[in-house]
Amino acid sequence: MSLIPLISALIGDAELAVVVTDGELTAPGPRILYVNAAFERMTGYAAHEVIGENPRMLQGPATSLAARKRLARALRAGQPQRMTVVNYRKSGEAYRCEIEVFPLLTPAGEPFAAVALEREVPRRPGRRSAG
Repeated sequence: MSLIPLISALIGDAELAVVVTDGELTAPGPRILYVNAAFERMTGYAAHEVIGENPRMLQGPATSLAARKRLARALRAGQPQRMTVVNYRKSGEAYRCEIEVFPLLTPAGEPFAAVALEREVPRRPGRRSAG
């Protein structure tokens, strides 16, 4: 059974941006399998532009290497991770994005997919940008 129709039916209209990737953690993976309409609105990318791409396509010069490494370690360990990073819209505009990633594991404990819930975080005056 494919998870994509189930996820789409459950959270396709959610206010939070949703990204589902495969579980491939070695380069060039993972690959985006699904995004919802909230993701399209937040990033400016249409689903057909990102399906099959790596989520790193949203990263850029201000995206924290330490945050990226922390996320990779958590996914390899099969642990959920929440963080705020700087991502980039299709237009090139940077934005702060809170991401909560949940790895989906096989019975043997191997990652086979991941679900990320994302929302833009307004920058507070006087605060340095995170991640």
